[in-house]
Amino acid sequence: MVTTLSRPSVEQLTEFRERVRDFVAANAPAIVAREGHRAPENAEQEAMLRQWFALLFAEKLIGADWPVEHGGDPDHHPLRDRIVAEEIVRARAPRPVDQVNLAAHVILHFGTEEQKRTHLPPIRRSEDVWCQLLSEPDAGSDIAAVRTRGVRQPDGDWIISGAKLWITDGHWADKGLALVRTDPDSRRHKGLTVFVVPMRSPGVQARAIRTIGGAHEVNEVVLDDVRVGPDAVVGDVGSGWSVIMAGLDFERFGIGGNVILLELLVEDLVTVARLGDIDGRPAIESADIRHRLATFACEVEAAKAFIDDHVEQMLAGNDEPGDSSIAKLSFADTYHRLSAHGTQLSAAVECGGRDDDALREARRRLRECWLWSRAYTVSGGSSEMMRNILSKRRLRLPSA
Repeated sequence: MVTTLSRPSVEQLTEFRERVRDFVAANAPAIVAREGHRAPENAEQEAMLRQWFALLFAEKLIGADWPVEHGGDPDHHPLRDRIVAEEIVRARAPRPVDQVNLAAHVILHFGTEEQKRTHLPPIRRSEDVWCQLLSEPDAGSDIAAVRTRGVRQPDGDWIISGAKLWITDGHWADKGLALVRTDPDSRRHKGLTVFVVPMRSPGVQARAIRTIGGAHEVNEVVLDDVRVGPDAVVGDVGSGWSVIMAGLDFERFGIGGNVILLELLVEDLVTVARLGDIDGRPAIESADIRHRLATFACEVEAAKAFIDDHVEQMLAGNDEPGDSSIAKLSFADTYHRLSAHGTQLSAAVECGGRDDDALREARRRLRECWLWSRAYTVSGGSSEMMRNILSKRRLRLPSA
């Protein structure tokens, strides 16, 4: 992606960051963000989240990259997206639903004018939350292994049947973007079509999957002869793979928030080491523990440096094939190892009596991050798939 917009000055970006920070502090709902617990747990929380997301759209802090005629900001620059992501994470405020961003950009780039008029305003008002109906049972992270079928009817409608698995937010989403095989003789990336599926349609059933942390974040979504009209097709029939891949590519500039998650983990590690005791002394006084903390801090800085360079290269249109995969792998692996070590340290220390509440909260967060950490090695493309992408696109290795 090459941007022709003039780059904001350091002063302009600093001013924007301060505005975002003040807005988040004044308007974020009284829901503390928890890793692995992002979906609302009750109707009250859902209402608060929808109101919060609508405020972010209204302030043009999200959706600012949309065309102006659909509510975007004429002065938007991609670097602002990163600042918004960072400040929301740093404030431990609820993060916008990623799937909504993907659906919006798919509709903006591939939708008809009628689809834009129908679907985009409810997104900005947060009346419609979206999910991605991509992954399927027995397919792992291979979203090209689509078995869900779409059959065109004589009247032009489509009947969709199949099952989708690990669908984040599928139980409270209003609409889903579904990848469906519409050519029964096709294989892999061919013969796929993207549909808009209203999640309250007859035949749509979301079945809860409880995570190891006890949260209801993901679902199996069964599509049992779900009827949708011809206006539900996004893009051309049979072009679904390119539509979905382009949609996934639109999200790249929000990756800065991931680095802040790592920084917050390091902060919690330091808190546990300072306030927790081992053998009657603060754990931070142990040379081994200080060394591990310093090592993790250096790894986080390395990840941040790579992502900084990655964003700069994307802005200039000079990013290399596989850069996004490297960024994703670096984050997921560091997040898992850091949270795992934090959980071990939390179990080893005793309360030193210095600040019980701060220690308790840091231990809780580290444990929740550890329980959720494996999800990051799967969601958005598994680590195995990221390595396959690197081997083919970056190292030019032959396929097996």
